[in-house]
Amino acid sequence: MADPVPPPSDLPAPYASPWGRLGRALRAVLASLRLKLRELRRRNGEGDLSVPGFWPQGLAPLFWPLLLATLLALLLVVAGQAWRGLSHRADRPGGGAAAPPVAPAPPSPVPAPAKPPSPVPDAVPVPAAVADPEPPPALELDPLLALLEEDDPEHLIASAHPEPAEGRLVLTMAPAYAGLAPTSRGRWAERWQERARGLGYGRLELVDGQRRLLARGALVGSGMILLDPGLSG
Repeated sequence: MADPVPPPSDLPAPYASPWGRLGRALRAVLASLRLKLRELRRRNGEGDLSVPGFWPQGLAPLFWPLLLATLLALLLVVAGQAWRGLSHRADRPGGGAAAPPVAPAPPSPVPAPAKPPSPVPDAVPVPAAVADPEPPPALELDPLLALLEEDDPEHLIASAHPEPAEGRLVLTMAPAYAGLAPTSRGRWAERWQERARGLGYGRLELVDGQRRLLARGALVGSGMILLDPGLSG
């Protein structure tokens, strides 16, 4: 028996349900994605996918899985932090929550009546004790001059100016030093040089009141070199 012929329709084309077409399209998309994923997995296993230059070529199949796992972990961490933030915000009391009752303030204590001040007896003047006059302060001598005093019985040294950073000792001579004979000046200079070395100063210089150089230690060997103040100035 022949198949029944469908009745004629007024539509220009046979009717097809849009939901049916949508289902067939979704099945086609899923099949295409499944094939694409298989292709990517095969290419990744063969090391055919491109990887950064710093990544070892022998570990190329591990790069993309590790990258995807890292991105997924970061996404989960961000989602967890956002969820915790929303939970904390929900736990806080809102504007509609009833405020806790405020306890009434305790009554302030009534101050006790002040006692009248007791009479203070008149102060008896105490005679001020006569303080003994303080003795004048003792004159402090330069400790360096005190050390050089035994090598300067004629008081030819007016002042001493140590410069420990340079290992140098500068002695300012009194005017009487210029009146000595050259041999006496040289003898005194060498004596003070030995004393300065004993105090830890490797260089000794003698100057007058105008800071003009009178004598200095020899650069080679030992001894002192006497200079003419007019030439050294």
